[in-house]
Amino acid sequence: MAKQAIQLSKKKRTIYRFQKLKMCKKCHRYSVLKDETCPTCGTKFAGIENLVKSISKKRLTTEVIRLLLVVCLGILFAPTIHTMYYSLFAGLIFCTCYIALNSMFLKSEYFHQLKKLLRVDFRKIQAGIQFDSDLAKADITEAKLAQADEKLREIGDLISTDRMKIRRVMVLNKIALRSDMELELEPLIPSSYDKNFVKYALEVVKINRTLMTKKGIAYFIHYRDAIVIDFGMDSLIAAAGTALRMKLYILEFAPFIEEFLDYFPKERVLRLCNIIHANPEIDWGGLKETTLRLVAKKYSYDPDFKRFMRGKERVFSHA
Repeated sequence: MAKQAIQLSKKKRTIYRFQKLKMCKKCHRYSVLKDETCPTCGTKFAGIENLVKSISKKRLTTEVIRLLLVVCLGILFAPTIHTMYYSLFAGLIFCTCYIALNSMFLKSEYFHQLKKLLRVDFRKIQAGIQFDSDLAKADITEAKLAQADEKLREIGDLISTDRMKIRRVMVLNKIALRSDMELELEPLIPSSYDKNFVKYALEVVKINRTLMTKKGIAYFIHYRDAIVIDFGMDSLIAAAGTALRMKLYILEFAPFIEEFLDYFPKERVLRLCNIIHANPEIDWGGLKETTLRLVAKKYSYDPDFKRFMRGKERVFSHA
């Protein structure tokens, strides 16, 4: 089946995950999608931050009104004119101080109201996200892969379950991936072996090797037997090759790199030599000796490797 050539939209980024939540005030449905209006009733969504701020303002206004009512009662039932003035001034000072204190602890009050709202509307939020997920399913059925991926990506930022990850990976596997796309890998790593994810990861590595992080390499090592059965030894060689990007990765995954060193192309072996040569104080263990033997065997007459040699010995130390 031919892959679809489409344009993926840019990801909407927020400081906190909950900031993607919004609610339709008419039908009280929550959503995490980019839509500005509710697809059910057409009403404009209200962001959860605005909802919480509105709740905080209403609470503060209600409490200030109650205080003013108490002050008014104190004035009405004051036995003397002096007592009436005392009640008025005391009430105004108290209300002013109350508002000032609330302003000082506005951030704490905001998060308190936020937690309360999320707790009270938990079922509504679940139902809203399920509705969003159903919309994504409908897009997949209609082969609207760009829209489906966008929806699943927004949902996945809030709910990072294996089911959601694999659903999105399966969509991405139907798309012709390109280097100009905003691809991601680590957020989609499942907690167990999945053939669809490995297929996607191998495709991503071909496009952008930097997306294969420590967690991704560890995943390939952990499920190496299953990966070899499904994708062959080249898949592990590709994963091992990505570990040469960083010195810390080389140190952590040295045995894995050493195992497939003979299969690396010249430029990767040269990169490894450069890193080892530039860090003679580090104990590279068996990786250094294996690299030394490989250079002596395959690249002894290659001018690119001359600076790593001293006399007839092949060593990785400064002259």
